[in-house]
Amino acid sequence: MKESSFDTINLLTDAVFQISWDLGRRCNYDCSYCPPHRHDNFSRHATFDELKSSVDFVLKYADLYNTYRNYKEVAIGVTGGEPTVNPYFIDFFKYLRAKYEENYKDKYACFFNVTSNGAVNKNMVSSITKYVDHITVSYHTEATKQTKERVKENILKFKDKMSVNVNVMFHAEYFDECIEVCDYLKKHEVTFVPRIIGEEKVSKSLYAHKYTSEQLSWMKEFWGIKGPAVDDEKEKKQTGSNIGRPCCGSKNMCLSKGSVSRETKFVDYREFKGWHCSVNWFFMHIEQQTDNVFHHQTCQATFEQSRGPICRLSKGHKFLKILEGKLKNNTLPYVVCSKDVCGCGLCAPKSLYKDKFKEVFSEHSNYMVKKYDTKI
Repeated sequence: MKESSFDTINLLTDAVFQISWDLGRRCNYDCSYCPPHRHDNFSRHATFDELKSSVDFVLKYADLYNTYRNYKEVAIGVTGGEPTVNPYFIDFFKYLRAKYEENYKDKYACFFNVTSNGAVNKNMVSSITKYVDHITVSYHTEATKQTKERVKENILKFKDKMSVNVNVMFHAEYFDECIEVCDYLKKHEVTFVPRIIGEEKVSKSLYAHKYTSEQLSWMKEFWGIKGPAVDDEKEKKQTGSNIGRPCCGSKNMCLSKGSVSRETKFVDYREFKGWHCSVNWFFMHIEQQTDNVFHHQTCQATFEQSRGPICRLSKGHKFLKILEGKLKNNTLPYVVCSKDVCGCGLCAPKSLYKDKFKEVFSEHSNYMVKKYDTKI
């Protein structure tokens, strides 16, 4: 097993509290590397009343954590599936912004984001630029040529009106096209992240993407990683997890071990099982369709050193009362990782050692746990 060159990660930039809000699984794409539990073309859309009933819980949850955080900024990012296919998408955003402005504007700053495949019509482009602060466009090469041209045009339209970032989903079979897209974005001064698709370490999963050593070498060169592209040169194809993962939001992190530290946006080691982690202080994930609330969308860490939801969305206000009491009495623990491989969320400050973790975490919050009580 690869040995880590660091035992602590600290977040250096954009220490916002990130709330990802999955409006539903419905999507107008059917990418081969996206599993069925992440998208479909038949799920029921959440109604406007259902979405409105969730807004109060989300804003109160963010307010509660920000009472103890040093950096009082929140980013609410709406995702899916493809969120823009919900017929109430714009009405929902208008309502969400209005409730924040009315009740929480003086308590914490809040920015509203959306993650979309960008294959929207001109009316939706206009509405998004009016009510949303930032958009992350996921560029998928499996779409039709006509659709991909529209996406590239929309990216430039978004750039003229708002903040935009593009996740270029690096498909192994369209690798050269992905490089061309990166060059196109660089030419137009659009921020982008080359995303490795398929996080699996072995080829058993139907959704794992296998890259050639040459393709991984391109990734390593882009991120400035030293060393061979693959551990075993005899293996013709490898998944991207062999070389690590970039931060989705291109955040700066500090990786340290002893007196040695380095700043980076790419983490080349992702096996943090047993590490102490502050993911609950930097993330929350809402799944509207399944009525679940998680600390994080992919790791799904709980306080019990397991994985799963922390509460039902429909029961969120009851959970808030319990959470508020524990925070007031300093009895809320951080997370101890139970997952073998960390994906999105790896930027949350964490350490293999408890004392080091507390030292790093103290830079982001004046909250200190006095008693470990995981029964919520």
